[in-house]
Amino acid sequence: MEILKSWAGNQLWRPKAVHRPRDEQGIAELVTHVAEEGGRLKPVGSGLSWSDINEVENGHLLRLDRMASIDVQSDSKRVCVQGGAVMSNIQEALERQDLALDNIGSIVTQTAAGYTGTGTHGSGTPLLSTFIEEMRLVDGAGRIRKLSRNQEPELFSAARVHLGCLGVVTEITFKCTDAFDLEERREIVPFDRALADLEGYLAENDYVKLWWLPYTDVIQVYLFNRTDEKRTRPRPNELMDEWGLSTYSFSALLLLTRTVPVLTPTVLRSLQNLYFTPRRRVNRSTKLFNIGKMIPIHNESEYAIPLEKAAKAIDRTARIVRNSAPEYRVNFPLEVRFVPGDDIPMSPATGRDSCYVGAHVASSQWTEPYHRDFEELMREYDGRPHWGKLFSRTPRDFAKLYPHYQQFDTLRRECDPKGIFQNVFAEKVFGEPIGKAEGS
Repeated sequence: MEILKSWAGNQLWRPKAVHRPRDEQGIAELVTHVAEEGGRLKPVGSGLSWSDINEVENGHLLRLDRMASIDVQSDSKRVCVQGGAVMSNIQEALERQDLALDNIGSIVTQTAAGYTGTGTHGSGTPLLSTFIEEMRLVDGAGRIRKLSRNQEPELFSAARVHLGCLGVVTEITFKCTDAFDLEERREIVPFDRALADLEGYLAENDYVKLWWLPYTDVIQVYLFNRTDEKRTRPRPNELMDEWGLSTYSFSALLLLTRTVPVLTPTVLRSLQNLYFTPRRRVNRSTKLFNIGKMIPIHNESEYAIPLEKAAKAIDRTARIVRNSAPEYRVNFPLEVRFVPGDDIPMSPATGRDSCYVGAHVASSQWTEPYHRDFEELMREYDGRPHWGKLFSRTPRDFAKLYPHYQQFDTLRRECDPKGIFQNVFAEKVFGEPIGKAEGS
């Protein structure tokens, strides 16, 4: 039996079979077969998720790497991609036509279906899922569903963040924009002042994100604005990022913190002083939205909270970190991003402008206690977890956090009458399994 694992190695799957269909009809036939045998099936993209959303133990694993075409429609400023298309390849195809996605996250190794299905995001504009104009999916009965705001609008709205529960997403059409350059300014700001000035940063800049290296007394404030100014030449450390060289040096420092935990604050303060200095650069948007080629292996939990509670929540998270010893240390940046509200039923930003607080740590030993304390704090702020990252909420929690939770669950059961897309993740979010638990 083939054993597969997630990027971070924290999730292992032992599927009974791996399928790589070449077209939508092949998927429909596979779904029908699995449903008839009473089995389970799960599409898995790049495997980047830390959560168990891709769990497919002893089930059928579906790869879409043979369904990865990209059709750029320049005249209408749209791009139609198959579900297995990788986000970095989509960016490159758009760039060749002088187009771009309005915003995207730091990592672009995910497939289009996985990126949107987990509600993955950048900072400054709504989720990329809100830019979807059309979709196609194969539901749990083998039916091919064509979705848009005018065709099955309720299912279309829900499928934009589908959680892998509504079907196999085979095609997505995104609205694009003209390619654009950004000016990035990285300011190193005293911790308390950065939080006090947060409202101003958000009002005066197109895109904002914050990084805090634990145990330091400053915040790295990243301010991005569209510009027509001349592009700057990359500095040596920027080239190191692009080539992935800085990953090796950072990984070595992380190993030191795990080996000698008491050195963690000293290591991170030194890293802050030596590497994270003020800078200004101008380049195309994809170069500045995306980070280097590689990042060190680590674990992530991330919660979306109401924007107005951001400063207080960031401060309290930092206090948790500072007071964590000797039980654990935190050796990875706290990342903070900002996303306008949307109307997607299971989007963590549904119905409210949101601040996403990302608690990252590069130690399997420290992950559980850090995320335990972090999640307890996020509960106080009605935090909603990122679906692709680690969390321990329950169906009762989600029913309270998501106004359209029940409507989504009803659609899920209609789209998947025999529960072939059911897995550990779906039970964690929605509770009682479909199908066998319902006597079908």
